[in-house]
Amino acid sequence: MYIVAKDGSGDFTSIQQAIDAIPGGGQAPTIILLRMEEFHERVVVNKDNVRIIGEARDRTVITAKGCAKDLNPDGTERGTFLSATFMVTGNNVEVENLTIRNDAGDGRDVGQAVAVYAAGDRGVWRNVRMIAHQDTLFCGPLMKKVVDFIAPRQAYAECVESIGDSTLTHSRQYFEDCFIQGDVDFIFGPYRCWFERCTLFMNARGGLYTAANTPEEQPYGLVFHNCKLTGECEEGKAFLGRPWRKYSRTVFLNCEMDAHVSPQGFADWDEPKPVTERYAEFGTSGARADQSTRHPKQKRMTATEAADYSIQEGLGG
Repeated sequence: MYIVAKDGSGDFTSIQQAIDAIPGGGQAPTIILLRMEEFHERVVVNKDNVRIIGEARDRTVITAKGCAKDLNPDGTERGTFLSATFMVTGNNVEVENLTIRNDAGDGRDVGQAVAVYAAGDRGVWRNVRMIAHQDTLFCGPLMKKVVDFIAPRQAYAECVESIGDSTLTHSRQYFEDCFIQGDVDFIFGPYRCWFERCTLFMNARGGLYTAANTPEEQPYGLVFHNCKLTGECEEGKAFLGRPWRKYSRTVFLNCEMDAHVSPQGFADWDEPKPVTERYAEFGTSGARADQSTRHPKQKRMTATEAADYSIQEGLGG
């Protein structure tokens, strides 16, 4: 086990130092314990079988200010996928009991600013707060420009030419008891993801909780089970999601939705990417329990159809 403490009382004073010290190719899990401090650094977890644990969820904080409008050396803007505070490219990585923030600011000023970029397979996130504005949590593969950006730290996750038209992916992420805060499309990507007992919090700007990019061949996309949807925006200004690509898939099962959620539920992205029956809902409770006002194309699931959804099935075992 490695201990990270900024005052020098642990094994390392930065998180990245601890990750870099892990031998490559190890099969035994490496545990990294983070003390109750605010770590101002951008982190790349490029090793497999790593477990990162915070000493206290609200007082162990990883924060940075990367944003889409940051400039490359040639003067071009970096874009969404080079803005992340915390990036995982290794497999079998578990993150627990801490806060990850992107403090770049409002997307209307800085563009997209990712807090968590989950690119590996079999990622597990428990009791983690993820806080940003536009594009808080991305679950999807890497691109060449991202691999080049994080060099010399080798990337192990899937790589594609373009996120927008990426092929079928088999990578998976599991989130349990997490708090995820943002505004525009703040949970997005093509991976298979299961969210269990999570709280989704919409900022005052309003927007959409999700923007899935599920490939057509993939039967599961983003699944939210026993979650709570809330926020601080005006009533009805938080939509459940919109399809980033034509066959995107998002399902809400037995979730509580308060009045911040739009009565319409889901929204079309544009004419080529409308809501379809791959967007579904079942067992909703709270102020938005009435599904009679929902988007006409979204699916109203039956109890039998909802029962077919399980963590084992959704995450491929």
